[in-house]
Amino acid sequence: MNYKDSEKDKAIRTRPLISKDPAGGSYNKIPRPFVFMDPENNLYDKIRKDAIDYFKTNKIVWWPGSTSPTGHMLSSQVSCVNHLFFLRNDKEAALKILKGLDKNFIDVCPDFEGGFVGFEVVSNGSYLNEVSPSKKQTRGSHCTSIDAMMTGILSNAKKIQILFEWKYIENYPINCLAVGASGITRKARYNHLIHSSKSPINCSINSDNYYYEPFYQIMRQTLLAWQMVENKKAELNADDWLHFDVIPENNLKLRYQVPSPDLIKTGIEDAWKSQLKNPEKYNIITPQKLLKPLLFEAKYRNFINYLNIRYW
Repeated sequence: MNYKDSEKDKAIRTRPLISKDPAGGSYNKIPRPFVFMDPENNLYDKIRKDAIDYFKTNKIVWWPGSTSPTGHMLSSQVSCVNHLFFLRNDKEAALKILKGLDKNFIDVCPDFEGGFVGFEVVSNGSYLNEVSPSKKQTRGSHCTSIDAMMTGILSNAKKIQILFEWKYIENYPINCLAVGASGITRKARYNHLIHSSKSPINCSINSDNYYYEPFYQIMRQTLLAWQMVENKKAELNADDWLHFDVIPENNLKLRYQVPSPDLIKTGIEDAWKSQLKNPEKYNIITPQKLLKPLLFEAKYRNFINYLNIRYW
């Protein structure tokens, strides 16, 4: 049984333990036992209302292109919100999470909306040329968005933005996105940034290799992080960045399949590090390790129990 199917089975098995919703909601017009009848029940009850309000207020698109959350229990976007949304108004917990990533963090900073974590974050400027200058980017739709982002201060006074790309059951076919008419458009957008002398990418291989998922997404987020620092006064005034792919331990196909023909590495972490001028900026982490600083705190016992039953 592959990882996706095993997680479907787990969702069906554990759903009665986390909700009274009978499931059987529709996905692709077919009732599914791993889809909540009421999609809002897909969100942890303690953050449900605030998360829905946050997405609505900030005009953020819910996967797969809706104004309301999906009922699909295997949604990585919902998983990200369920794991991290509580940090928006919990500075103490947010700082502990950052210290778990780097012990030198001494403070955590609010974002433009006043919270300590933001979701489906986009830049204020269209630095990747994904929308015309006259148009505003839509968070979560048709532009490079960051699933979750935090900002912290290191002991050396540097301000760091921390980008999280959240994965769950994802895996990708081996398919080069640099070919055809769409490929020409993509390369016109990104290649001048990839090959810039200031680029964080070292281009030790043909850049067409970056147009295979998941590297296509990782590449775009790397460029976005760099450009947000380059244009810091228009953004959160960060001096540098860290980039994390949050991937479950057992999604082995995603973690270790390297589709790009010239990236001869064991796993996507080593592969992408090999393409960075500063490889320490990119890392893969599991959801459990990310939340490890809070695992044994009584204040979060019910929350951690929910995550443990449902996801871990």
